[in-house]
Amino acid sequence: MINLILTVLCTTSIGVVIKVAETRVRDRMTMLLGNYITASMLSWILFAASPAANSLTGGHDVIFLSKAAWILAPIGGFIFALNFFLMIIAIKKRGVALPVMLMRLSAIVPVVASMIIFRESPTGMQAAGMLGALAAAVMMSIGLQGGEQASSPVKTSALILAISAIGLLICFGTADLIMKFFERWGVPDEKPLFLSTLFGFAAIFVGIVMIIMRTKPVLSDLGWGVALGVPNLFASYFMISALAQLPAYIVFPGVAAGTVMLISLIAVFIFKERLGIIGIIGIALTLASLWALKPVE
Repeated sequence: MINLILTVLCTTSIGVVIKVAETRVRDRMTMLLGNYITASMLSWILFAASPAANSLTGGHDVIFLSKAAWILAPIGGFIFALNFFLMIIAIKKRGVALPVMLMRLSAIVPVVASMIIFRESPTGMQAAGMLGALAAAVMMSIGLQGGEQASSPVKTSALILAISAIGLLICFGTADLIMKFFERWGVPDEKPLFLSTLFGFAAIFVGIVMIIMRTKPVLSDLGWGVALGVPNLFASYFMISALAQLPAYIVFPGVAAGTVMLISLIAVFIFKERLGIIGIIGIALTLASLWALKPVE
């Protein structure tokens, strides 16, 4: 369970950094680029310092990664970068409530996929806890009052909104599913090298978009990227470790609910935001759901 707790703490740190940086960052693309470069470099350092470095390089300058890692890393890097762009568009068109809610609900994607592909079967109590955790995450996302509430005056058809919402949910969920695929099909010793490659590809994709959009990096925003990149790396690092110990139906809903609960409490006690009655009920439901999700002895 320690890796699950560390994943929640690191994911919460990501939310706190984004919250603090939102009014201080002039160019989010620069922050994102710095984030992925930092995560990639730090993960490379972890790999180089690990005993597995010599075995994966064979004592030479050539690095030997498994086929699964080489397939998953560029796909994961593209999805990680794509999720950020989709989030920017969604916030601009619909405000923050819908994207945040979809991020929490997206945990259902890797959970269902793991049940189908890897035959993971929760008990009745765990299934109730999984659904309760997802519901609690959504309730707390809705119940927290404060911060940016952007909206768009442009009217969009219900069909387009539904399709875009489903697309966001699938993309967010697929990013988590990449971690599950690596846990099952990758080599455990190459985890830091895999993450370094994945974040490296994400940085490349962001850089290409910045070149196409002719976006000039704001050097002062690179510092925020560094602050974001450290917890971003370790959130993925510990999540893979948690998935090696616990089934997906415990890890993903547990991370979603636990993270939102901590962020909500931080928002209330540090950023002086208000948590409505729905959010308070969501915290109670989170605690009950996390208890129901506990592994069977």
